[in-house]
Parts: sequence; C-alpha cells; structure tokens
Amino acid sequence: MYEIEKRQERLVASRKEFFTVSLVGYTNAGKSTLMNALTEIDTFVEDKLFATLDTKTSVCRLENGKKVLVSDTVGFIQKLPHHLVSSFKATLEEARHADLLLHVADISSPLVHKQVEAVNAVLKELGCGNTPTIMVFNKIDALKDASIVPLLQSNFRDSIMLSAKTQEGIGGLKRKIREILEERFIDVELTCSPGSGKLIAYLHEHARILSSRFEEQRAIFRLLMDGKLIQKLRTLDDTVQIKDAVGTN
Repeated sequence: MYEIEKRQERLVASRKEFFTVSLVGYTNAGKSTLMNALTEIDTFVEDKLFATLDTKTSVCRLENGKKVLVSDTVGFIQKLPHHLVSSFKATLEEARHADLLLHVADISSPLVHKQVEAVNAVLKELGCGNTPTIMVFNKIDALKDASIVPLLQSNFRDSIMLSAKTQEGIGGLKRKIREILEERFIDVELTCSPGSGKLIAYLHEHARILSSRFEEQRAIFRLLMDGKLIQKLRTLDDTVQIKDAVGTN
C-alpha cells in the first residue's frame, strides 16, 4: 500500500510541466478503450474489475498541435471490498491532481445514472469536486434505446456522446478538451523581481511552472495557469510584467 502511494506521488510530481487529463469512471465504462482512441496507442483492455491496476499515461495531440498527458485510472465500483479501499484510493491520486477530468460512463448500461452518481460521490470525497470535468457517455454503438439520449443531454449539459470502439465522436471530444485548455488555462511569460517572495510562492502553489530563470535583477517564468488569476498576481507585485508566451509545446 505504501509503495503504491509513493509511486503515485512520484508520477504526479514528474508530470507538473504538462496539462494533465485523467480518465475516471465506473468499471467497464470503456476508459482504456477511450484512452487508446485519444492517444492512438494500445494499452491492456479487458472486461474485468481492476484490469487497470495502475495508472497508465500517454500523450494526446490536439488539433492545434498542443500536447496533453492523458492518464487512465482504476474503475470505480460500489460496495468495494474493504481490503481494497486504500489501494483503490491511492491509484486515484493521479485524478486528484489532474487539470481536467473525463468522467466516462457506459450509456448502454441500465444503471448509468446510479453509476455516474457513485463516481461523483467518490470524486467529491477525494477533493475533485471543483476540477473541470467533461461528462463522456461512451458505447453509443451498443445503445439499444436512444430515448435516453435527450434526458442525459438535458441533465448533463455539454456532455459528449461517443463510441471509443468505433471512434465516432472522438474528434468532438478532442475539440472540447482544447476549448477548455484555451479558455481556462493560458500560456504566459512572467517577469518579476527575484525578491518577490509572496508572488513566487503563489506561482508555485497556483500555476504550472513550465520553466524558470533567475537573473541578477529579474526572475522569468513560463507558466500555464488559470487566466482568472492574472489580477491576483498584480496585487502581489504591481511591477510584475505578464505577456503571452512565444512558442508552445
């Protein structure tokens, strides 16, 4: 158990320079198949509880050339055996630190509503309640009663309907990921005094530092951060200079 936690901490720390997307969802929702479709790789796919025993991560290239890291996590299940609870939560550390969650649900399951509620309850418990989330209804190719679609679209606005198996709708999901990245997170270059302790501490806590360089009279940071925080930075140091970064990953 301890080793699982430490391994996840190392994985999370090593990926701080990337925009990270984490797949979460009830077991057998098709997360691994969706990850394959997004990243164009083959990971182990099996219709079995805990087939994904550890998070698996790969790169997804969006339409604008941006690269994001996509991680798969163990499938959720209600009434999990007590001896597995700690290990289960440890594997979800990746999701807790993700910039964006893809909540994947099997639209063909008659229990889809209860499964979505169960996953949301665990995410809230893990502290992911405020993390940007795209609701993804997978397996539309296996849906026998299409009457459920309008209801789900009404209850889950901006949700995506797709089939990871046939790849129908994958392009739309990638566009949605790109929109959220561009709307909420901005790539900037920030210049401040090396002595701006409060500002620099704030950056470490609230921004993704892609690079940093300290000179005698100034410190220069390349950041990926929530655009809503720009004004907060200026209150911490009114001499700070912020501009759009030149060149992107």
